[in-house]
Amino acid sequence: MEQKVSIILPVYNAEKYLQRCIDSIIGQDYNSIELIAIDDGSKDGSWDILKEYQDRYPSKVIVIKQKNMGVSKTRNKGIQLATGKYLILIDNDDYYDQGYISTFVSAIESGDLDVVIGGYKRPDKDGKIVEQVKLENFEYSKYKIVAAWAKIYRLDYIKENKIEFLNSNIGEDINFTIQAVSLTDKIKIIDYVGYNWYYNDESVSNTAHKSLSNGLQFDYLLNSIYDKLIEKNIEMDDLIEYYFIKLNVWYMLYATRKTPYKLVKNTLTENITWIKQRFPKYNKNRYLGIKKIKGETKDKQLIVWLFIRMIDLRIINIFLKIYCTI
Repeated sequence: MEQKVSIILPVYNAEKYLQRCIDSIIGQDYNSIELIAIDDGSKDGSWDILKEYQDRYPSKVIVIKQKNMGVSKTRNKGIQLATGKYLILIDNDDYYDQGYISTFVSAIESGDLDVVIGGYKRPDKDGKIVEQVKLENFEYSKYKIVAAWAKIYRLDYIKENKIEFLNSNIGEDINFTIQAVSLTDKIKIIDYVGYNWYYNDESVSNTAHKSLSNGLQFDYLLNSIYDKLIEKNIEMDDLIEYYFIKLNVWYMLYATRKTPYKLVKNTLTENITWIKQRFPKYNKNRYLGIKKIKGETKDKQLIVWLFIRMIDLRIINIFLKIYCTI
C-alpha cells in the first residue's frame, strides 16, 4: 500500500512555469499524494491555474489563496496542513523527473529513516543542463545542499521537532535544512538526481544583487540556526563548525560586491567576532584545507581555507577592499 506523500508548493506570480511544475507532480507514477499549493498573493494568473488543477484532480490537489506572507511562512503553513506520512517540497518554477516521488519513498522506506537526501540538476529554458550536483555517500553530503528540496522527510519528525523555515530575507531554507539533517542520525544519502532547479537566465540577469547595502538579515539567520541547535542539544562537532565557517565565508563573498568598504569592514569584524566567540579554535578546524572533506569540491574547500588564512595573516581587509569594488 502506498503511503501518502504531502507536497508543499508555495506559489507567487508563477503563471509562466506553474503548469510544468504541477504536471511533473500529477504525472508521477506514485499516486498517493496530496499537493498543497498556496498562492501567496500572486498578481498574475497563478490562482486561476491552481483552481483548474483542483477542479481536475480534487482528490490530489488542495489550493489555498492568501495575502502575501513570504515563502517561509507559506511553507510553514503548508507543513502544518499536511497529513501525509512523508513530506517533500518544490519551488514553483522547478519540476520533478518521472519516478521522483517513488524513488524517494522507496529510499526512506528502506530503513528506519527520517530524511533522505538526493542531488539536483539545473536545466535552462532550452532544457540544457548547465549544472548537476550528484551526492556521494559521505557525512558532509548532508550539508552540501541547503535547499529544502531534493529531499524527503518523515512528516512526524519535522512536526515533533518543530523544524520551521525562518522568515528572513536571506538563506530562508538554511534554518530548516540544517536542523532537519542535524537532529537525527537516521539519514540516507542517495546518488539520484531527479530534481530540476530551473535556471532562469532572464530572472538571474534582471534580479538585483543582494548586498550588505540591502539590509540583509544574516546576523538574524546565523544566530537563529546556532541558537536552535544549542537549544536542541546538538553537539557542535568539527563538521558543524566547518559549516558555520563556510556559511560566513560564503556570505562575505556573496554580499560584499559593489558595497561601500566601510560597511564591508564593519560586517567582517562582526562576523569574525561571532565565529571566535563560539568557535575559539576555528582556524585549526581539522576540515580546513583542500582535500580534507570527502564529498565537497576542491575549489570550495580552497576558497574557505584561503579566506581563513587571510584572516590569520591579517590581509583579509586588503582583499575585501579590492573585492567589494568588482
